Amino acid sequence: MIKFFRKIRQGLISESKFSKYLLYAIGEIVLVVIGILIALQLNLWSENRKLDAERQNYYHQLLDDLNKDKIYIEETIASLDSFRLGYNEYLKTYDEPNLKTNQALANLLNVEINSLLIEFNYSTIETLENTGDIKLLAPHIRNKLADLKRSQDLAMKISFANDNNKNVILEQASLLIGSTTLSERLVNQPEITEFIKPEYNNPKLFIVMEAMHEWKKGSEERTLVMLHGLFKDNSEIQELIIKELKD
Repeated sequence: MIKFFRKIRQGLISESKFSKYLLYAIGEIVLVVIGILIALQLNLWSENRKLDAERQNYYHQLLDDLNKDKIYIEETIASLDSFRLGYNEYLKTYDEPNLKTNQALANLLNVEINSLLIEFNYSTIETLENTGDIKLLAPHIRNKLADLKRSQDLAMKISFANDNNKNVILEQASLLIGSTTLSERLVNQPEITEFIKPEYNNPKLFIVMEAMHEWKKGSEERTLVMLHGLFKDNSEIQELIIKELKD
């Protein structure tokens, strides 16, 4: 093809047909430019196709992470509801008149004291941020994900702080109880029992545990509000991502 054009060019020059040669040269330049533009367009199309494939893959990964988070949120809400149910059952024991002090304390100590540390999965979002591929996502999805991550971070920080505060109160209770096995060891030790008089600490223990459970109940109720909000935000982002999927 190059030889063919060269022969035409040489023929026009040799025949002194300059005007025709000039038109030919311009036409050849136009053809070269068109060829370059076509090559650039094909390259751009190939690159866009590659980026779109990456984008679609990230969308699928995000959906997988979001689904796991939704399951985790549902399980966490169920656990917190169970904690609240146990505490409410304890409160109902006061409906019985003339409740014995020892029984009331025993009921109180049987209420669940464990709390939940909230953790979320950031693997795909962190990969997107670290690689700079976050720009591949549609802007409205990118912004929603950033808002969700900030809300999740806040929920985890509050959860961690609540657990620490609860443990501080429990430390006060442990100083009043001593070892968890102490009462069992004192069964055959009347002299030590008389010396310690553990029942003297029962009023303080009762007040401390009451305060701890009431505080725990309030913090769990606030956490539940946040979790329900996160579940809603999660669902909205999933719907947005599904609309962007091509398969």
